Amino acid sequence: APKRQCRSLRRGSLATLVTIGAAVRTLAGKGTYLTATSTARDEKYQQLLQAETVQATRAYSLHTSGWAIDIARDYRSGKQARMFQFVLTRMQALGLITWVREPAAIHVTAADDAESRLGPLLEVALGRS
Repeated sequence: APKRQCRSLRRGSLATLVTIGAAVRTLAGKGTYLTATSTARDEKYQQLLQAETVQATRAYSLHTSGWAIDIARDYRSGKQARMFQFVLTRMQALGLITWVREPAAIHVTAADDAESRLGPLLEVALGRS
C-alpha cells in the first residue's frame, strides 16, 4: 500500500493500538505480542475485500475513516488471550473503544477523544516525552 494510505490511521487509533499492545504485554508477559491485521484502508481496497470475505461490510467501513483496527485472534497462550479480553473490556468500560469479535480478528474502533485521552501515552511510547 502507498505510505500515504498507511498514514491515514488517526492518531487516536494509533494511541489506542499502542495502549492495547503495551497493556497486554505488561499483563501477559514479555514475549507476547498482538498482530494488527488491518488499519486504515481506502474505499477501493474495501471493495476488493468485499469480494473476498463476508466480514468486509458493504456499508460504510470505519476502516476507511482511520478509526478502526483489526487485531488477529492468534494468541501465544491462554493467559495472553485472557489479558487481551481484560484490556478490551476495561477500555470499553472507560469509553475509549468499542469492539466486536470476528472469526479471525477483534475489530476495535477508537473513541473520538482517544487522542486527547491516550495521546500522552503515545508520546511516551514514541520516546518524545
